[in-house]
Amino acid sequence: MGPLMQMDWLHIVERVLKLALPNMYCWLVMFYCVFHLWLNILAELLRFGDREFYKDWWNSSDVGSYWKQWNLPVHKWLLRHVYFPALRLGLS
Repeated sequence: MGPLMQMDWLHIVERVLKLALPNMYCWLVMFYCVFHLWLNILAELLRFGDREFYKDWWNSSDVGSYWKQWNLPVHKWLLRHVYFPALRLGLS
């Protein structure tokens, strides 16, 4: 607590920067473990594994086909929860 009590800003900034890299590493490892490993294992156990996240969006010839192929879960969600309800309400 020495630098904080003395308000030595150079040492405070140095310590924060020294902690930034390990902190970022911990967050990335946690993100990978939770969102990639654990959720994929859970999806496979529940037979909900969605293996088709995108199609070949890099070969798209126009913007419309790009948006349909870049992220299929997002595209399907937008169709189901935004586009079709808007059509039912008469919006175009």
